[in-house]
Amino acid sequence: MKTRIRKLLIVILLTLTIFIAALTLFLMLPPGVSTHLRFHEEVLGNGRILACGQNSTISPALIVIHGGKASSQAAVEYCKSFYEKLADLGFLVFSIDYPENMTLIEEINYIVEAIKYIKTKHFIDHEKICIVGTSRGGYLALMAGMETGLKCIVDAYGPTDLEEIFNHARKDPALWSEWGGYYISITKYIEENKLNKTLVLKALSPIYNVAKINGRILLMHGLRDETIPPTHSIMLGEALEEEGITNYVIKLYEEERHGFSLLKGKPYEDLRKFLQEFLEIS
Repeated sequence: MKTRIRKLLIVILLTLTIFIAALTLFLMLPPGVSTHLRFHEEVLGNGRILACGQNSTISPALIVIHGGKASSQAAVEYCKSFYEKLADLGFLVFSIDYPENMTLIEEINYIVEAIKYIKTKHFIDHEKICIVGTSRGGYLALMAGMETGLKCIVDAYGPTDLEEIFNHARKDPALWSEWGGYYISITKYIEENKLNKTLVLKALSPIYNVAKINGRILLMHGLRDETIPPTHSIMLGEALEEEGITNYVIKLYEEERHGFSLLKGKPYEDLRKFLQEFLEIS
């Protein structure tokens, strides 16, 4: 009988010790901060922030933005696949599931708010945040990354000059179905506010705002890309050089078309190396 009581007391003591340790860790975190994430989603406005990973200490963060139209399925797939391939570097992965039917300006603002939300609510190292986007997601990564002063941006086959992409998209019905709505909404915004069209398009184009870049950049593009021509990345690289910014890397893939995976083959090797170097330097 005494042996049973002794064992029971030991179990109670161990349970209490674990509880106190967990409570102590929780109380050390800033208000509103979450930890020990595996797959978790949080509502932000009409969209969601998806989090993949877990941490008990401050961690670097990878924010990923899919291309194409708004898609919850794509956002979930990005969160899980990027975490699967890059979690061993120490990253928590956040995927932004932005709402449908937004203007381009609204999408940029939503990504900016999402970045601020992630910084505030999660136990991450603010100096080690990298944002990664593909296609239109690459454009959004550049614009929001510049706006929030992130020190690491990866743009994979994203447009960098709005006037150029609008002119190019008009020749392709499928591409215009994605970009035409943005053109119409921007034109309406310009007319309603009596603004200069050229100045507005430049303000919304990464290539004309490289002075705002505050960190390292990786540009990735397929030389056989007919959807978003590789000139967008090449010209952005030239603009960075003209501004005296040299902490960028441009990778051009001879056989790749639009939409190639960043998590396979040479692109994956290049992305992984870039992120490793960013973590070591920052």
